[in-house]
Amino acid sequence: MNGKPLSFNTKPILINGNTMVPFRQIFESLGMNVNWDSKTKNIIATKADLTIKMTLDSFKATVNNKEFILTQTPFDSPDGIVYVNLRFISEAVGATVSWDNVKKIASIDTE
Repeated sequence: MNGKPLSFNTKPILINGNTMVPFRQIFESLGMNVNWDSKTKNIIATKADLTIKMTLDSFKATVNNKEFILTQTPFDSPDGIVYVNLRFISEAVGATVSWDNVKKIASIDTE
């Protein structure tokens, strides 16, 4: 992120061309507050005038109440970690994402 390595508690997972990362770490790295509701399986992340809502295993997400269709659903791994799409989350907060297919590195630029 912004030229510096971003560490996660678990490795990102590539699924159908989507880089999936632990939800709490990516949201918090982007300066957002996160709320996870285990009963409804909803993720709600907020920052100033931005709200992102997602539901586990759903292709629908909202950014400030505008609906988007995801290319990969958020999911719960066997070890209990919820993963979300790095590109969708980063671009929803206004960042630019680039992918180096040779090195398998995603770069996020928030500036």
